[in-house]
Amino acid sequence: MTSNLPFARWGDVFGDQVVAAAMIDRIVHHADVLTLKGSSYRLKDTGIDTLPSARADNTAQ
Repeated sequence: MTSNLPFARWGDVFGDQVVAAAMIDRIVHHADVLTLKGSSYRLKDTGIDTLPSARADNTAQ
């Protein structure tokens, strides 16, 4: 499983800190967690330094 958000932000995504904590607890139990730092390899030759930040879109129906 991969995510571009740190665990601290998962509560914002799922709308409930307790539910997010429970999901994280189950996902990482006996797991190896790798945190990558640095610039994106895929953006290396595009001229783009960073991706725009994602924001919730509440207009979807």
